[in-house]
Order: sequence, then structure tokens, then C-alpha cells
Amino acid sequence: MASGGCFPLLNDIATDLDNAPVFIQQPPEKPTYNAARNRPLQEANYPDLRNLAASWPPDDAFARVLAIVRRRSWAIAGLDERGRRVQAVSLTPVLRFRDDVVIEVRTAPPGSDADIHSIVAMRSKSRVGRRDFGANAKRIRAFFRDLRAAP
Repeated sequence: MASGGCFPLLNDIATDLDNAPVFIQQPPEKPTYNAARNRPLQEANYPDLRNLAASWPPDDAFARVLAIVRRRSWAIAGLDERGRRVQAVSLTPVLRFRDDVVIEVRTAPPGSDADIHSIVAMRSKSRVGRRDFGANAKRIRAFFRDLRAAP
């Protein structure tokens, strides 16, 4: 977050700035990720948000992702089990705004550390407003924290 408690003019956060996850079903608001616009703002304000490298095989990682999505009671809007992608709708706690989330589990690329088998990429986008007040970054951090702790 920028100094002084100011939040950047962002409402679409992705852990992969070069290959942002793509929504399975088009959400009601603009689904196109604008990397050129978002990259400098996200890198400056949320430098910690990156894909999660995991030791689980991709299918196991995807099962863990689905379990957490369901535990959070997010409404599943799209599911591509073969492609290991899930799209869901999360409600904000206070005002009950709907935010769109898409999570992809990718096979780790050749040359990755021998213990890394999966890469989890996530994108969270607010439907309302041009600034999310940090809600999407917070959602991604919390989801990855729960994923790391998954049995």
C-alpha cells in the first residue's frame, strides 16, 4: 500500500502480471486485464503478490484450491477441471459487493526447483468502483495463506 494509507487506483489484481488468469465466464464488468496500466501500480503498492509455487502435484493443488473456495462459500461461476481453473464470486463483508475471482493451477515450468510441481495464479477483480481500497490484494493474501496451510 502506498504511504499515508492511500490506495492505488486499482480494482483488478493478478498474481501473474505477464499471464493474468482469464475468466471462464465473462463477469458483468470489464473482464480484460490491463497489464500496461496495472503493472506499475501493482508493483509499487503490492510487490508481494506473486504466483504461489507449491510442492503438490497440480491435480492435488487444484483439489485444495476448490476446497478453500467452497469453505469460503464463494459462488462458483465457472469450473474447468481439465484446465484446473475455477471462477467464483466473493461477497465483501460489509456492503456485500460482488467481486470476481479466478484461480488457475499450472504445472511448474521446466527448470523449476525439484520440489515445485504446481504454480497457483490468482486474479481478483471488483465489479464496483475504480479503487478497491486493498480488498482484492487482501483476498489473494488470505487465500494463499489458507492454501499454504491446507493439509
